[in-house]
Amino acid sequence: MSTVSVPACASGLYAVAAELSHGGHVFAAPSAVVREGEPASVEVSGANPYKLELTVKELAAGQIEIVATVDTSHGSIAPTVVVRPGVPASVDAGGIGLELTVTRER
Repeated sequence: MSTVSVPACASGLYAVAAELSHGGHVFAAPSAVVREGEPASVEVSGANPYKLELTVKELAAGQIEIVATVDTSHGSIAPTVVVRPGVPASVDAGGIGLELTVTRER
């Protein structure tokens, strides 16, 4: 079962695609459309439960900040990355991997 939570009021929309991995093996690939500056979350229960929370903020033309928290049965990470639209960014800490790709919704 999965739950996606996105608040109702804010400006710009962004499509966020994520890949979650442990030890180099992808175990989830959630995606969501989120509002700039508003926290959003994806939570899944079952064999490989996880919760992904993120906030997206445009810093400047071509620069988007993503503040993320990932909680899994394998561990947790809380990276902040700055990405260019459509260009994947990856973080790996303690065997937990997170790849994020963000594009603006029109």
